[in-house]
Amino acid sequence: MSKRIVLLGHPVAHSLSPAFQQAAFDHLGLPVRYERLDVPPKELAAAVDALRADPDLIGANITIPHKETIGARLDTVTEEAATIGAVNTITRAGSRLVGRNTDIAGLRGALDMLLAGRRPPRAALILGAGGAARAAVAALVGAAVGQISIANRHLRRAEQVAAAASKSWPHLAIRAVPWHESILVEESARVGIVINATSLGLSPSDQPPLPAAGFREGQYVIDVVYAPGGTTLVRSARAAGADALDGLEMLLLQGAASFELWTGRPAPIGIMRDALAAAAASSTHSGHAPVGIGGGE
Repeated sequence: MSKRIVLLGHPVAHSLSPAFQQAAFDHLGLPVRYERLDVPPKELAAAVDALRADPDLIGANITIPHKETIGARLDTVTEEAATIGAVNTITRAGSRLVGRNTDIAGLRGALDMLLAGRRPPRAALILGAGGAARAAVAALVGAAVGQISIANRHLRRAEQVAAAASKSWPHLAIRAVPWHESILVEESARVGIVINATSLGLSPSDQPPLPAAGFREGQYVIDVVYAPGGTTLVRSARAAGADALDGLEMLLLQGAASFELWTGRPAPIGIMRDALAAAAASSTHSGHAPVGIGGGE
């Protein structure tokens, strides 16, 4: 009898995760179905109870808008997930559901790809203050980045993320900055890493969170949003001479980390990368451009 893993979020129809996750299970001959499960916020508690009661469920991915709220519905969360206040992966321990976070691994892997063995810059700017931003802080700390500025349209949320990070990592120099174009450009000019952890770029009408003037040669830029041909932010960064990646690589790497947690086996990353590329290309050619967020989606 086959087991199942679900992608739980709202909405989830656009997600490319089922394509590359199912390809991995099929490649290894594992009888697992990876399914979308669209759950509005008001139905989250009932959905978690149903998952807990399902004997065929072995795990789940969690995406927007549930990453920061689902932890309270689970039986336990890992220290890492608790520290950043976000869950994007669920594993099973008997009848207990365990909340985990692989967005950190996805972001760190994307950063390692950009760095290509070079020493990371000392300072970074994070745009946003949600679950992806918290994961970005943890990934940067793991990469030995010691100075972080975090900006959000609601300054109070950025201050809360900064305060929580200071408590978790007392050695970290982190501060909240106002979301104002001139301030963001000034902050970006002095840092070596820029991470867009907002959803800006999901809609074609979105203005990029940072104008082209904010980028320069020698920077490393990660946009958690992905879109055909790269997001506006990624294209602007590359035009300025920065090394940049959009959220597709993060989506792949966090998904591979989740796969290994569910199965205890190495993820067939090449198979997954090919399936993701094929799914993205197919969506584009069908007129349904693949646009999404790379964290836990």
